[in-house]
Amino acid sequence: MRTPEDQLNLRSLHPDFQKFLDINESESERVRNNYRCHLNQEYGKAALQTMDIFPAETANAPILIFIHGGYWRALDKGSYSFVAEPFIKNNFTVCVLNYRLIPTVNMKALLKDIQEALMWIQKNASQYNGDPDKLVLSGHSAGGHLAIMAYLMNESLRPRIKAICSLSGIFDLKPIKESYLNEVLQLDQSDVEKYSVTNKGLSVIKCPILLSVGASETNFFIEQSKDLYTKNRTLIPLHYFEYKGLNHYEIVHRLGQGESPISQFIFQQVESNNP
Repeated sequence: MRTPEDQLNLRSLHPDFQKFLDINESESERVRNNYRCHLNQEYGKAALQTMDIFPAETANAPILIFIHGGYWRALDKGSYSFVAEPFIKNNFTVCVLNYRLIPTVNMKALLKDIQEALMWIQKNASQYNGDPDKLVLSGHSAGGHLAIMAYLMNESLRPRIKAICSLSGIFDLKPIKESYLNEVLQLDQSDVEKYSVTNKGLSVIKCPILLSVGASETNFFIEQSKDLYTKNRTLIPLHYFEYKGLNHYEIVHRLGQGESPISQFIFQQVESNNP
């Protein structure tokens, strides 16, 4: 059964979507102008294998890693510098990732980019005042999927990952394969089986995970997070937070606000892991 387009086509659902994107751009430019940053640091040879790094003021700081969304086929790290501000203020190093997009690469290669970015960060953390043993993964929409998959696919890095924050994540790829999005994504059944979080053995997850979604999002996004939480909350350290009144575009803004429950979750998990 084909997934209804009105559950996934967010620009059609929100004709004023540009105002949210404009906020992303203006706030990101402000943060880049106001804080020390290293832009377009390469972790690979391809043009999109880059990240923007906002270093902490003092050494051995936790590292927040943010992965943007865009249905694995669009958007850019430059629109998400704003998420760094509250974490810089709390002495985090922040890395905002780019990765190669479908259809230039397939899902396997895209996930390999995320893995390589994490390995680069772990190897070079000290140059940016970061502690390679205090990583926090975060992502929005498709990035929320990539954040959890990165943990599952990187056994050697798991002990270093102290928390994961997935905002409006997509965890079951079957509805994506059965939607208009697959005209570009070209996912097959093998991709669905290999790269859906819902098909993985989640018992290996030891770090706390926050699944957060806006209460004004479509049922598709709400159910993706709620179902993953309901089915696994007794097995792994999952938390669920439904943000009242927020849509898909708005929820990511809360990661850029230090007082939000999303940011506070990250601060609390890092503090609880301090020796």
